Amino acid sequence: MIGYRKLAVPALGVLAACSLIAVARAQVPSPVPSVWAAPSQTPSPAPTPTIAVLPPDAAPQILWWHLSSATPQAGDTLSVIVLTSSNVASVELRIGGYAFNLPKTDVGHFEGGYVVPQLPFFVSHDLLMRIIARNTAGVSVESGVEIQVR
Repeated sequence: MIGYRKLAVPALGVLAACSLIAVARAQVPSPVPSVWAAPSQTPSPAPTPTIAVLPPDAAPQILWWHLSSATPQAGDTLSVIVLTSSNVASVELRIGGYAFNLPKTDVGHFEGGYVVPQLPFFVSHDLLMRIIARNTAGVSVESGVEIQVR
């Protein structure tokens, strides 16, 4: 029983020190990760463009887009932001045989996140993501970006 006391006292001291460290770390606010910069990419030095105000019948424009990662893994959430001219009514993403509409969050601002599926080994993991913007008349403009699913 005496041997246990000799071990228990230092163990309690270590436990108390660990709990003090944990409390101190919990009180220091950790930085919130930015939606604009992903760990796998360096932020672009160019500022995001101002939304171009165009008449409804003008040709749509894709001004800027951002992916959270160009090399996502299966199970990751891929966040996409697309800035367009004011006359764009919808933005569609096409990857392989799949198509997704990005929700419109403001005039010329479309944003969404999608979970990357597990791709079979026999399917190419190098894919082209097409960004298609349309105005209300159905006129479209397209931009593409290569992604590699790991």
